[in-house]
Amino acid sequence: MGKKLKNLLIKINYIFILIFLSFKISYADIQKIAVVVNDEIISEYDINERIKLITFSSEINKDKKIRKNVLNLLIDEKIKIQELAKLGLKVSQEEINKGIKIIENQNKMKEGDLTKKLIEMNISNQSLIDQISGELAWQKIVSRKILPQIVVSENELEEASRIETNNFKLKSSKLNLSQIIFDNNKNIDKKVLFDKLNKVKSCSDFEALGNNLNAKNSTNLGYINIQDTPKKIRDELSNIKIGGKTKLISTDNGKLLFMICDIKTSDNKKQKNQIRQQIARKKIFNLSKKYLDEIKRNSIIDIRK
Repeated sequence: MGKKLKNLLIKINYIFILIFLSFKISYADIQKIAVVVNDEIISEYDINERIKLITFSSEINKDKKIRKNVLNLLIDEKIKIQELAKLGLKVSQEEINKGIKIIENQNKMKEGDLTKKLIEMNISNQSLIDQISGELAWQKIVSRKILPQIVVSENELEEASRIETNNFKLKSSKLNLSQIIFDNNKNIDKKVLFDKLNKVKSCSDFEALGNNLNAKNSTNLGYINIQDTPKKIRDELSNIKIGGKTKLISTDNGKLLFMICDIKTSDNKKQKNQIRQQIARKKIFNLSKKYLDEIKRNSIIDIRK
């Protein structure tokens, strides 16, 4: 055998050895068992791929806690999908595709862009599919097992309506407001001002006071949706009732005072429905958590060191 041919064979053998070792390490990572959930395996590879997916799609940094959190997340996913199968249900490929499309639409991506991006970032597409499958599985389980149990009684509704704060009632209200605006450079004796304001009983008197104090503007604004007001003003208005006046509010446009002349609350039926939905959501959350905890207690979870 010629010397050149012999050297070439040595190089080829060396390359094959490197390829084999690289494959062996990758395969070992895939096969390294992190946890067994009811005879189903979660590998170190699964954990690493999900960490890559999560850190790619959010601002979460890789740290010591993230592995533990991801491991718990994957255990929950396994349990949810297994429970769905026990109920004789499954997540279809069509539902998974719809889930991917929703994510793409939310991130203003074209169809197929998400998969391409994952390939570019060397992230397994299966990790995304598993995550979507787990979420859809739980939605189906909640619909089948939890929602039929959710009932909001009239007593619960009345009690919740009674204890809701004035702040909540104002959230969807329209306020009839009168406003006084002073120039920012105007010196105001706050004690004198609020002594006079305390004697004001109507919005017309409020506006007249503003004119007597040479305000920049003093007028009635009509009915204003409280959600359309700046947060700084909204916070002040939320703490007072009809006939109440705000503190002096400093803004770039001047020093402002408001008086609430009237409040038009949202339709009582609509408001009750909102409260009913709040109670129902809380019940769904609590029962769902209890149900998942029960499934986990009845599962065999073998976490390997």
